[in-house]
Amino acid sequence: MRDEHSLAERNKATIRRVFDEFVNKGDFSIVDEIYRPDMIDHQPLPGAPAGVPGVKHTIAGLRAGFPDLHVTIEDMSAHEDYVVIHNTWRGTHLGDFLGAAPTGRAITSRGVVVWRLADGLIAERWGIGVESNMLAALGMRRLGRRSRAGRPAENAGPSAEPAVNVLPLLPGCEGRWRTLRHELASTRLREYEESRRRTGIVRESFWLRRAGETDVVIHYLEARDPRLAGRRLRDSADPFDTWLRGVATELHGLDPWAELAGGATPAVHAWTVPVELVQDAPR
Repeated sequence: MRDEHSLAERNKATIRRVFDEFVNKGDFSIVDEIYRPDMIDHQPLPGAPAGVPGVKHTIAGLRAGFPDLHVTIEDMSAHEDYVVIHNTWRGTHLGDFLGAAPTGRAITSRGVVVWRLADGLIAERWGIGVESNMLAALGMRRLGRRSRAGRPAENAGPSAEPAVNVLPLLPGCEGRWRTLRHELASTRLREYEESRRRTGIVRESFWLRRAGETDVVIHYLEARDPRLAGRRLRDSADPFDTWLRGVATELHGLDPWAELAGGATPAVHAWTVPVELVQDAPR
């Protein structure tokens, strides 16, 4: 237990350096020290190359567009090789940013970021909301996914609040976990979607990743009120909800939605998302 605590604290300290020294102060010299050369950023700025050069490209572009850029970490949690943060980005658009001329507009952007470290170095990054909120503040956006009916998904959904949990996967359960994902996407899809509509969950994703010697599942969802959604799922007598709670408890040794009801790793902001249920993001 002490070793796990030390690993989590070491990884959290590394992520703090990303913002305290690199992003906020512009000290690019630490990048080669704390990132793996083959680091994968799943949400870089457009045009960023792969690996560490892409990390430098992204932050250089942000600092050029927003010279007073400053990021505040609002909340942070860690489980083995994973660190989850909720942060706030603030800056004034005083320089060129993705081809947009300076507007002088002060922006505030909030989001969730999941980091994976390997041997103490940053190996992967997933950003949720940070960049899209910055673009929206400047009247810009990426091309969105399309709905099942083929229509753009923009403006399809209500305001929702994201939340993230990192869940241990019990030994020997990977096969059952993959079977569950397949069932939710096929034979039990209708029940699953109806359950999420009842409880106010507008988006839910599960990523299976390796953390040290164990597997973990990153559980991400967006709901109008994540804690209320968790309470509804925890207390529901609906046959599907009861079945899913039981399977989840077998896989993780706990009920993820009961954890959510208790406020596990809640996000601290709200943003608009499309109404869709996402179950991709391969291992």
